[in-house]
Amino acid sequence: MPLIVSIGLRLIQISKSTPFILEISYNAGISWEIKFPGSNEVGEFIDIFRRGETIFATTTKGRFRSVDAGQNWMQI
Repeated sequence: MPLIVSIGLRLIQISKSTPFILEISYNAGISWEIKFPGSNEVGEFIDIFRRGETIFATTTKGRFRSVDAGQNWMQI
């Protein structure tokens, strides 16, 4: 169950303290900032993985995909 994925030089992870939030690092994980602040529609992230430039997520509300590095999510 991946909790972190890489897209080029960027790393994206499920927040360790708040699993509704996705964080992004532009410096190999030295520092993190919020990429997706969470929403009731998406729910709590359980698992994330990448295929090409698309990120897929399993959440408490279902399965989702993002084509913009985790900024926006569409249920699938």
